[in-house]
Amino acid sequence: MRMQGYPFWVVMLAAGLSGQSVQYDGKPIRSIEYQPPEQPLTIGQLQSFQTLQLGQPLSKDAITNSIDKLFSSGRYADIQVDVSPTGDGVAVRFITTPRQFVGHITVEGKIPNPPNAGLIEDAAQLQLGNPFDPKDVDTSDTAIRDLFRRNGLYEATVTHRFIPVADGQQMNIVFAVSSGKRARYSDPAITGEPKLSANEIIKATSWRRILIGGWRPVTEARTRAGVQGIQKRYQKKQRLTAKVELKSLDYDPAAHQVKPALDIQAGPQVNIRAVEVKLSQRTLRKFVPVFAEQTVDRDLLVEGARNLRDYFQALGYYEAEIDFREVPEPAKDQLNIEYVISKGGLYRLTQIVVKGNKYFNRESIEERLLVRTASFPAFRHGRYSEAYLQRDRQNIENLYKSNGFRDVKVNATSEKDYKGKAGDIAVTYSIEEGPQWRVAKLDIIGWSDQAQKEVQPRLTSSEGQPFSEFSVASDRREILNYYFSNGHPSPQFRWKFEETETPNTVNLHYDISSGQQRFVRELIVTGLETTHRKLVDQALDIKAGDPLSPTAITASQRALYNRGVFAKVSPAVQNPEGAEREKILLFDFHEASRYALRVGVGADISRFGPSSMNLGTPDNATGFSPRFSAELSRLNFLGIGHTISAQGRVSTLEQRVLLNYFAPRFTNQEGRNVTFSLLYDNSRDVRTFTSRREEASLQVSQKFTKAVSGLFQFAYRRVGTSDIAIPTLLIPQLSQPVRIGILSASLIQDRRDYPANPTHGIYNTLDVGVASNIFGSQRSFLRALGRNATYYRIGKSMVFARELTVGLIAPFRVPAGTTSSSDVPLPERFFGGGGQSIRGFPENQAGPRDIGMPAAPGGLASAPTGFPLGGNALFFNSAELRFPLFGENIGGVFFHDMGNIFDRIGDISFRFKQKNDRDFNYMVQAVGFGVRYKTPVGPIRVDLAYSINPPHFVGFKGTYQQLLKCNPSTPSTNPSFCTGVPQSISHFQFFFSIGQTF
Repeated sequence: MRMQGYPFWVVMLAAGLSGQSVQYDGKPIRSIEYQPPEQPLTIGQLQSFQTLQLGQPLSKDAITNSIDKLFSSGRYADIQVDVSPTGDGVAVRFITTPRQFVGHITVEGKIPNPPNAGLIEDAAQLQLGNPFDPKDVDTSDTAIRDLFRRNGLYEATVTHRFIPVADGQQMNIVFAVSSGKRARYSDPAITGEPKLSANEIIKATSWRRILIGGWRPVTEARTRAGVQGIQKRYQKKQRLTAKVELKSLDYDPAAHQVKPALDIQAGPQVNIRAVEVKLSQRTLRKFVPVFAEQTVDRDLLVEGARNLRDYFQALGYYEAEIDFREVPEPAKDQLNIEYVISKGGLYRLTQIVVKGNKYFNRESIEERLLVRTASFPAFRHGRYSEAYLQRDRQNIENLYKSNGFRDVKVNATSEKDYKGKAGDIAVTYSIEEGPQWRVAKLDIIGWSDQAQKEVQPRLTSSEGQPFSEFSVASDRREILNYYFSNGHPSPQFRWKFEETETPNTVNLHYDISSGQQRFVRELIVTGLETTHRKLVDQALDIKAGDPLSPTAITASQRALYNRGVFAKVSPAVQNPEGAEREKILLFDFHEASRYALRVGVGADISRFGPSSMNLGTPDNATGFSPRFSAELSRLNFLGIGHTISAQGRVSTLEQRVLLNYFAPRFTNQEGRNVTFSLLYDNSRDVRTFTSRREEASLQVSQKFTKAVSGLFQFAYRRVGTSDIAIPTLLIPQLSQPVRIGILSASLIQDRRDYPANPTHGIYNTLDVGVASNIFGSQRSFLRALGRNATYYRIGKSMVFARELTVGLIAPFRVPAGTTSSSDVPLPERFFGGGGQSIRGFPENQAGPRDIGMPAAPGGLASAPTGFPLGGNALFFNSAELRFPLFGENIGGVFFHDMGNIFDRIGDISFRFKQKNDRDFNYMVQAVGFGVRYKTPVGPIRVDLAYSINPPHFVGFKGTYQQLLKCNPSTPSTNPSFCTGVPQSISHFQFFFSIGQTF
């Protein structure tokens, strides 16, 4: 008897049993034992895989069958069977050697990047959970050494050692590497027909330093980039068929250098140009794919002609015809390719006609069309091409077929000189719907009651519903996803249909074979060094006894990555090919670096305003401010996923230090985060004064639903002002440091489709805070700020967006001798104006201004400076009409902003006109136009605003010291500069930023 796939001793065992049949055959089995007693299979698994039963007569076939079953589990490397007499029967003993499986892989040694540890592990090609074989690790050593050589580390050594782990039969593998010194490039050996000088080729590789000289160190990426650089150099020389091949990298141990061997075939110079129509090389490179493919063949040239035709048709030249010809000139080492372009007349797509549609309305069809009628300014000639027309035809057919119209036919035609007007064109989509087929009966066999309960409500094919292969495909996906998610690795789905006697109806049959369901026997976690196991367990969406669900495994992997402390999370099923029903599930980790440092350099160019030594521009002046920032973070603090960070920012406008302790998923609640913060900030973001803030805060954020979240915060801070553009002596109650203790809560509702550039939905926020002496505050006030924004689509391409913001600060327990307005410290007041609030003002220039004060007894008087003071109430309302401007990526905006900062909530007025140059409690209006350019991170925004009724005021022109010399009580001694100068905010404002205004 020969047993394929088993070791030699197994075959001998079978032969031995055959020879002992006279002595033992037919005797009852009195005991079954295993050596060692601890087996890789559980007791329940042994009972299912080992078929011998106590009392059963012994036979060679029975033992062979047991061996077959045990081996099919994949858990054994060796199995021996010993049969001995006992009493009136026999004792059967299975002597087993468990198989080991690949566990955690570690790389030790000082490794200069590249390659990093991750690349080394990938090069080893050892799959977590697969059967372990020492020969595979020898192959891994060779592959790792080859990786080092490709990165210039020719003297690297690689050794390995094994660490057996009893838990889960795993074998951890440690690769010990010593990289040695990295080699450098040397002059390459160039063969072939390069047609370029060696120096030009070397320069294209960037393997040699340009200014300081010398050769760069060898890395795989640098070698690849060098070859690509040569290829690009030939492209610039119009040699599009050039072939550059790296034949070898020859290492010289004595010089510790690598000599690249390059074989180059330059090929002829390829000149591609347009004939009869002027067309830039940039456009040709964009639409003719020979530039990207770096080769010239007829298929690519034909594709280029098709692309150019679509390009001209999109510009309105719907009759454009493109042909090409190849004109070789061997004597000049050139290949000339000429695209002969006949643009034809310029047309406008003025009408799209849809006829024959009964089941779907016109709007449902038009929203799937790529062609568009002419509209100003985005599509002056419309959008049309033969390719678009055919894709539209296919889209309409697919729409009908997915709704049961199996025999639908759609014809797309165009008509020139539509209604007799030269240059106009119309497109007509003629639809022959045909009959709609429906499901008379759906018959499903092979699924469980639980599957029927969960999946059937989600099926699109049911009795009375339209019949289509699209619906069947959707049902197949739902059914298979259910079984995959419930531990069935290989479910099968078959279907068929048959027409019934009722016209245009079918009986639909689904046949499901679920296959064997697999479960999680045990979860084994490896690779943790500083992270607590509890952090991992909290993220796992799967546990022992659950179905082996790929969906749950992926969800767990995603949740673990979201913890932000792991560089790599590798889930795997141990012994994937084994026949065991209960599988060991592995999660192997590589922890991320615990420290992260980020450094940034930038600058602000804006209207910053004056310093305390120059009060001549209360309406702000343009300036430049360099900015430096740094952040140091300690991740996974204490191994529980918390983060400590220190952030700093220094500029001429701001000095800021922030210490944070961030505890995500507080009490293991998803969406609940706690942040402790210490802040020092010295900022001149409001130009009237410099704000100094020392603050400690505790914030709890909670996500209630997908659209609703909340923030709860207690902050205790000391706020003060300096460099006040208004003499400090005149407003002592505003300039003294004040302690503020405030408890606040915010509610956020976000139902926008795309927050960076929404087209529909709503966005609401409400922030309420109370500062009181109960919390140790020296000032008591209620602060509330609410915002409501809505977005509406108009047609297919326009969006109407509006936003209303209302805020109030209501002081209470106001000290004697202090007004409610002056009781609130300057840094706690509302300031507004600028690109994010009301565009009729420069940044933070809205609201009440300093109008001067009479002389106090024994003190100085003040001339009016005209600087903004902020207020205790705000009202902003903005409306925007957003529309396409040029093509798909450039849009335009017409906007209207109105609002202001007010002294008190009772001072909010909708008056359009300013009463006098001391009245700032009125509604400033601004209109304007903006441009938006779409980018992956949101639109780049440029706005030009015109303020219809900007405020007028009297402002001081001079220095701070000059201002102190002005005293109305002795006007005869006052110099001329003490007289205030009438001023106003400019009518025109300009803003540039990223993202929509709201």
